[in-house]
Amino acid sequence: MKINIAASHRFHLLDLARELAALGHDVRFYSYVPASRCEAYGLPRENCRSLVGVMLPWLALARVTKNAHWAVKIVHVMLDLYLSIFMERCDLFIGLGTVYERSFVAAKKRFGAKTILEWGSKHIDAQQAILSRLPGAKVNPEYFNRRSRQGYALADFIALPAEHAKQTFIEAGIPAEKILVNPYGVDLKMFYPTELDPDENYDLIAVGAWSQQKGSDLLVELCRSGKYSLLHVGSIVDVEFPDIPTMRHVDSVDQKELVNYYKKARVFVHPSRQDGLAMVQCQAIACGLPVVCSKNSGGKDLKFFLTEKKWLIEIEQLTVEFIEEKINKALNLSGKQLGLRSYAVNSANEFSWSSYGKRYEKNLINIKNN
Repeated sequence: MKINIAASHRFHLLDLARELAALGHDVRFYSYVPASRCEAYGLPRENCRSLVGVMLPWLALARVTKNAHWAVKIVHVMLDLYLSIFMERCDLFIGLGTVYERSFVAAKKRFGAKTILEWGSKHIDAQQAILSRLPGAKVNPEYFNRRSRQGYALADFIALPAEHAKQTFIEAGIPAEKILVNPYGVDLKMFYPTELDPDENYDLIAVGAWSQQKGSDLLVELCRSGKYSLLHVGSIVDVEFPDIPTMRHVDSVDQKELVNYYKKARVFVHPSRQDGLAMVQCQAIACGLPVVCSKNSGGKDLKFFLTEKKWLIEIEQLTVEFIEEKINKALNLSGKQLGLRSYAVNSANEFSWSSYGKRYEKNLINIKNN
């Protein structure tokens, strides 16, 4: 099958392109990621169609304006325009939601291609409703919300990473048969069973944006009690990182370095208020950490793959009291982990990008047959 996959950054779509190419499909990955960067993540150069050259002026504009909404809008519009004109013939077009619109139309009209919109979170209306209730949280301008809804309507199918996200699309009136659910994977060469660092270790680790959306304010309140130590790795967004001796912040690091930080913690915590499926949870599972997560994180879909399900603990309500209860349970489990933390080793293959690609291919076969 000839497949065009269109992203902006690499996201999980580069991993998808690599896996579908490995399964024998004729794949072309369009983005503004340089070809050398694609190769570094395992995508053969012949499958890469980098648009970084033509996009440089617009990317520079976004950088100068510190990603102002209007500049990001121009980046998306221009990327979509270039691809709609220059994309190669395909049987299937897979495009990132919000970024692509003209390209969905072009793939259908010019090639008669089936189209799949990749979306990583809840329906845009459900997502924005949650964010609007958080003081100071960033809410999209209506242009981005409208473009997202148009993408939902244009695509033949919508691919999501978790069942909780699917439910919000059904509630918004989108037919269930239009929705494909497939949890993301993890690079098992990059993330693997770890031993707790004896020299520097923390009770908890949180990885990703330090924000209200991810429930970071709840973690601050939790750690002010002095009962827990916490390591955060990622960017600071809209929650101030406190000056507390038991809390340490590390700016975003290359993905390949993250395993060295998972070694420093006993429990991974992710009390997200709004997510699709947080891939950092997959990483933590592969590294052998007990995971405490919200029902908005996609954790339930990952738990399905685990042979020993006790290692993934869901928080019923996003309050400090409930989070503390689940963290204590996870710390108790972690205290029984001696040496290599490898509870997920028997389930590891299900968490791989290879298995993600095979599940995706099954969906494509069903689409083709029906």
